[in-house]
Amino acid sequence: MAIAGTFRSLTSILEVQALGHIGTKPLAGRSLALLVVNLTGYPLMYGLGGALESLCSQAYTGGRRNKRIGVYVQHSIWMFLAVNVFVGLLWLHPGAIFRMLAKTDPDVLKYARTFLAFECLYFPCIVVQGCLKRFLLAQGLMRPTVYFEFAGLASMFVSLQLLVWNPGTAIGFLGVPISSTVAYAAVLLANAIYIACSPCRSEWGRTTAVGFKQNAWHLFTLGVPCGISGVASYGFADLATIAVAMLGAEELAVQAVLNSSKSAFARTGSYLGMVVSNRVGNLLGARDPAKSLLSAKISIAMTTAATGILGVLMLTFQHSFASFVTKDKSLISALVPLIPLLVVVVVFDMASNVLTGVLRGQGRQGIAAVIRVVALYLLAVPLAYALCFTAGLGLRGLWIGLAVGFVAIAAAEAWLVLVTDWHGEVKRSIERVNGAAAADSPAPEATPLLHPNRLC
Repeated sequence: MAIAGTFRSLTSILEVQALGHIGTKPLAGRSLALLVVNLTGYPLMYGLGGALESLCSQAYTGGRRNKRIGVYVQHSIWMFLAVNVFVGLLWLHPGAIFRMLAKTDPDVLKYARTFLAFECLYFPCIVVQGCLKRFLLAQGLMRPTVYFEFAGLASMFVSLQLLVWNPGTAIGFLGVPISSTVAYAAVLLANAIYIACSPCRSEWGRTTAVGFKQNAWHLFTLGVPCGISGVASYGFADLATIAVAMLGAEELAVQAVLNSSKSAFARTGSYLGMVVSNRVGNLLGARDPAKSLLSAKISIAMTTAATGILGVLMLTFQHSFASFVTKDKSLISALVPLIPLLVVVVVFDMASNVLTGVLRGQGRQGIAAVIRVVALYLLAVPLAYALCFTAGLGLRGLWIGLAVGFVAIAAAEAWLVLVTDWHGEVKRSIERVNGAAAADSPAPEATPLLHPNRLC
């Protein structure tokens, strides 16, 4: 899964690299579009994904009939498709949001509108594929995700070569969002075909409207804290983007590179967190607290080693990293001094993603959300804005605040994991699985959404 996360991160980095070579304004426009998506779209993805990690992993080993995991996934897709209608309307008409950024360059706003329009096409692919991915992870099927993400990376690379880099076929700026759409659609298609044509489809199950009402409540109660955690993490960086938008296009372009780099590396951490979450959930569902604790400890040790190596590499090759993203010398000179702060944020963000995965596996999304909100909005935000505006440190001050916030999150979550009552978590897992028994009795005449038997 670390390899899969790396492939997804490289897909994002290729997008940023292409924009960086086109110009600072397209890069700044992507940053503004990402701001809107982070605050209005990604909470859905994190909410449904986090809820499914708890429900599917524990139900697969703890339930008497494993087909419940497919029902959970179907219901999560239904919920997303219903809400996504309103999200899409907002992204197609973002005027109210952009009016808050009156000082932003009109060209930057134009690029941001274009990116939001394309987000309406490929964001549903990302979320639905995320739900299908949890269906596989709950069953211990992790290797297929590597192939899916490689398909997305290859699609992005080929599309960019044709639409951006090749002088004979390049269409300029529009080639970047089109390439992103192709890449994420390829990942979803590969995932759907695999489920439809492999033995794991036997776990898909059938569902009813009554079952949907019951499971929707479980998805909602577990998903809301995960959504809040996602907003808390990305929302802070977006607040920084709003502030930087007032400073000029060049500063906004630097912020776009920093934000995109952080998101790309954090995605690898989130994939590791998914593995840990499902492993811990499976073991709790199997009523094995000792192995659950061992799994959590091993994940923490491996993450510490991996993030340490990553940090050293980023610090050693910081100028090469900046040059890879853009050839603009002024942008490189502004970016290089901020890379050490980016390293601190990336290292502790990846660590916190894995620790949050342990808490999700336990079904303790709520406490993870509280930690993130307190650390970022009661500690990091005041510090960041004081350093940025009062002390006059600019972008450096904002990223110092962000670094302090993620260090606090990782420390608090590590303490929570180390003092966990694992026997108590096993009992709560049993209660959660048994409490969803009604959803485990699907009516035979029901027709689930996209039943695999109809796809293969």
